[in-house]
Amino acid sequence: MHDELQLVDIKGQLRDQGHSLVRGPELPLDPAVREHEEALAAEWDNLGPDNYLKGGGRFRERRYGRYCYIPAERSIRLLAHQPYYQSPMANTYAGGIHRVVDPLTQSSVDNPLMNALIEFNYAQFPVAPEWDADAWEVACHQFRIIATPDEVGEPTPEGIHRDEIDFGAIHLMSRTNVAGGVSLVYDNDRRPIAEFALESRMDTMFWADHDVLHAVTPITPADPRRPAVRDILILGYRRVPELRDAS
Repeated sequence: MHDELQLVDIKGQLRDQGHSLVRGPELPLDPAVREHEEALAAEWDNLGPDNYLKGGGRFRERRYGRYCYIPAERSIRLLAHQPYYQSPMANTYAGGIHRVVDPLTQSSVDNPLMNALIEFNYAQFPVAPEWDADAWEVACHQFRIIATPDEVGEPTPEGIHRDEIDFGAIHLMSRTNVAGGVSLVYDNDRRPIAEFALESRMDTMFWADHDVLHAVTPITPADPRRPAVRDILILGYRRVPELRDAS
């Protein structure tokens, strides 16, 4: 059944063009695992504030956690929580700050879909086979972007950027009353090479962070009488062999 659903050559597209778009129904996940989508999506109703938005902005809520994943051993281990850091070069908006972000809830960690996505995403990346025995840091970000008639929602206030990882996947969990929110992909010379919207649950963008840059356009309410809400799960993978012994 998985072979029938695999309509997109994710690994080949990542190798050839640095990114791949897969619509939710085309993700060849075990149907038993997909039964947990609704429960995982509900976790976005329990995020914490982002206290690092400029000008007192309130358009983003989030949670964050890190895993150690060893593909060859199928070992997934939640690491001790710590502040989130990006260099000023990667993030001109909030880089250089050790940002204190609420941790993942235990129910998010325990959701079978979370672990399944960590494994599934990695299997799509064009990595050297010998790297399967290494430890990978998987940064897990839960973001909710909210827009109202009084405040635009900015999914990427840092603009065109890379995430200082090796590979990543952005999974859409929910999109309600949203105008905008278009994903943009650029080559390393900042020339645009693709644009598309993640529209339905589990629509996914995979990318090779060394090969492309990306951004997302702001969102506004399609119906100004209600807020616009865009929920995404980002899993960012970075090969860190020494992480095997980290706590």
